Amino acid sequence: MAVVVATVGIGWYYAGEILLVRDAGPPVFDTEVLAVDADEITLARTDGSARTGTWGLDFEGGYAQVLDVREASDDGVVRPVRPLDGLPSPGDRVRVDGYAFPPDPAAAFDFAVDDIGVDAELGVQPAWQVAGDPGRWAIFVHGRGGGRHECFRLLPLFQRLQWSSLCISYRNDPGTPADPRGLYRQGHTEWRDVEAAVADVLEQGAEQIVLVGYSMGGQITGTFLRRSDLARHVDGVIWDAPALDWGPAIAAGAAERGVPTWLVPIGMQASEWRAGVDYADLNHVANARDFETPVLLFHGTADSTVPVSVSDRFAAARPDLTTYERVEGAEHVAAWNVDRQRYERAVRDFLGELE
Repeated sequence: MAVVVATVGIGWYYAGEILLVRDAGPPVFDTEVLAVDADEITLARTDGSARTGTWGLDFEGGYAQVLDVREASDDGVVRPVRPLDGLPSPGDRVRVDGYAFPPDPAAAFDFAVDDIGVDAELGVQPAWQVAGDPGRWAIFVHGRGGGRHECFRLLPLFQRLQWSSLCISYRNDPGTPADPRGLYRQGHTEWRDVEAAVADVLEQGAEQIVLVGYSMGGQITGTFLRRSDLARHVDGVIWDAPALDWGPAIAAGAAERGVPTWLVPIGMQASEWRAGVDYADLNHVANARDFETPVLLFHGTADSTVPVSVSDRFAAARPDLTTYERVEGAEHVAAWNVDRQRYERAVRDFLGELE
């Protein structure tokens, strides 16, 4: 009996690790700047600073963007640099950031990004809106624990293509109404916040809508498409490393924390009880037959958060709906960073096919 009680207690604790909303804490600036001039920066060599592609450099008081590596040695990495909100100085320490743009849209872009509020189930939720063709809208949904500015990597492309854009927040985000239990519901309730955003753009005259979901944002948009009466108004969905099946994602997180594999199903069962969710119902791979909307799917082969096998299985289940861009060597939601040209070309082609 004591063993059963202990096992249930451990499972209940681990369920909290899965569900509880936590503060990400302050950024860790772990990479030293060795040299910098107007268009080039040399960074101490780390796994982050040597990554292929386009990345952000976050530092105290500013933000810059670096392009692909020009030179690399054991000591340093030389990359082209573009100031977005200033440049760091030699000796400063920076954080390599996958979002690639600062969180302040005024610092990130030379076009207008308006602060608005979306009326949702739990209250008004902050959003950013970019004006374009009032008939064509992209709605961006960030990943768990992320920020609205996850949309910034694609926002300039949609702006150039004259699409209107809406980067939304959802329950439990900073500055938004919280879930009544203070828990992530893994998409089970968050989809209603996407529904509110779709209703908002329909009121503004939307005739064509594309959803863009990153990581858990992919799970949330998938749940919306399967549950909402408004799903019929959505013409396409772009998913980047989507958590379409929670089992492999939770197992990957457990392995990273050193949690024994036998505890994963116990923790998942306990989290179902705590949050009132059904992981079988939230498994969009097993329920792939329910989808009717064309999908552009990105996933990196090096993803340690949501295994690429999740997207492999969805693409195999629905080849009739899915255009699959499997990006070699990309980590979680980093396909754009690793191969920006390929990513944006695929998005342009996908949007063109919807017209």
